[in-house]
Amino acid sequence: MIMKKHLTILAAMLLTLSVFAQADKAKFYIEGQLATPTKSGQPWKLYNIRSQGITFTDSDTIYGHDTDKGVQLVFDHAATTHPQGFACGLKFYRWQNNSGRWQVDSEVENAEAAYTQQKVMSIMLVLDCSSSIGDADFVKLKNAAKQFIDVIVDKSSDGNVHIGIVGFNSMKNTRTFDIRPLTKDTRKEMFQFIDTLKLNNRTAFYYAINQGLDNIKKYVSKLRIDKDKKYDGNFVIAFTDGYDNDSFDPKIGKAAEGTEHRYFQHVNQRIMKEKIGGAPIESYVLAIRGNDVDRTNTDFERVLSALSHNANENKFYSLTNFDKLQAAFEEIGTNLINKWQSIYCYIPRGYDGRVRWTIECGDVARKFFMGVNGNLGWLKYPLVKDEATGLYKQDDGGIILAAGLDMTFPVTNLISVGGYVELNVSKSVGFGFTPTVAFTFPNNSAILLGIGYRGTDHFNSNGVLFRAAYKHTGPWYFTATYSTGYGNTFMLGAGYTIWGRKIE
Repeated sequence: MIMKKHLTILAAMLLTLSVFAQADKAKFYIEGQLATPTKSGQPWKLYNIRSQGITFTDSDTIYGHDTDKGVQLVFDHAATTHPQGFACGLKFYRWQNNSGRWQVDSEVENAEAAYTQQKVMSIMLVLDCSSSIGDADFVKLKNAAKQFIDVIVDKSSDGNVHIGIVGFNSMKNTRTFDIRPLTKDTRKEMFQFIDTLKLNNRTAFYYAINQGLDNIKKYVSKLRIDKDKKYDGNFVIAFTDGYDNDSFDPKIGKAAEGTEHRYFQHVNQRIMKEKIGGAPIESYVLAIRGNDVDRTNTDFERVLSALSHNANENKFYSLTNFDKLQAAFEEIGTNLINKWQSIYCYIPRGYDGRVRWTIECGDVARKFFMGVNGNLGWLKYPLVKDEATGLYKQDDGGIILAAGLDMTFPVTNLISVGGYVELNVSKSVGFGFTPTVAFTFPNNSAILLGIGYRGTDHFNSNGVLFRAAYKHTGPWYFTATYSTGYGNTFMLGAGYTIWGRKIE
């Protein structure tokens, strides 16, 4: 009877916690007010737009047009802080005025908004391979270039992004990996090319950029783009550790350190004014002062920054050492991703009112955690006075074994709530439970803490149960429990995650 009562209380507690957690608002969404056109030929209109966890090109109003999937709305240059990005799409909801809550619309195709990357871009990596870099730092440069490619391919492996590579020192030794669609297969070819680059003397920086632009121009002239896609831009990401000292062209002249020389001006004008495939050229320049650049030289950054151009802002990275190179390449990769990600959302025709799209990737892992665990410890009773002899004696204690179940539901990004329940046995079967709070760390490890009740030996040794558990990023976690009352227990154990690897 006592055990049934405790189980009823525990079930009610966990049900209350789960309902509270499931009522939590979406953390990643776009929301707005939709207006259907009143006249034929007018577009649909989304206004009063707001979002959380998702950014896109600022606009007070977005206009939609009719497609075979429904009314299409495009959120351009989209980015999100969600760990999985837009990989699983966005779910569409309507606001129900009569119930005062959001309701998913199952009649929209797949009940989810489509996320696609419909824009096409060409990127040329231009990498300095001059001897002044040194072997150790050259490895860091290669790794940074590979990381840049990884950042891009993780978000777009469908071939809409096209990448080429120029490795240079002298003009004679400049090598080019011709531009091609970036996929997981061609990434391997790009990595192999980067690994074969070798250090040598001289620095033909302007020549290498010129070659890269020629390569993009030749490639794009033959590129066939589907009608539902758009060519969005040409990008040069160039690294050097010194001044150009080897570029020469009879028609242009020889490179020199200043901005007034003809070879510099030629490359500068191409970057600033030339269009390829109807799109401008944007360049990012990363520079580290090599051994051949005087530390007192104030002209170095001015010259190289003049070759960086990105619409309304300068994109020149002056770095103090090679350890910072990978972070800079990653930042540039992220910036480029933000340029071409577009969210294509669909809504049913003839609807007016509030609408919302939410990212709900990996809901199981984030909404619910369940783990099973086993525990081993010792049960000890207090000294008891024998009324017949007047002496104190120790009641029999002994080994105690327990099997438990953990459950948590997130209420914020950092805190989850739930409960722990166990069956234990020493001399006879007992029962324990605690409400639980889980605190999640940025690496997705977590600490679970709880205070509750434990009973052993048919609940003759009831006591307060204190419990702590540590869950690393993998499936295993470790527990420690202590209970005190009539009979003290201390137990250690290990658990395994059976539902939801991450407590988020």
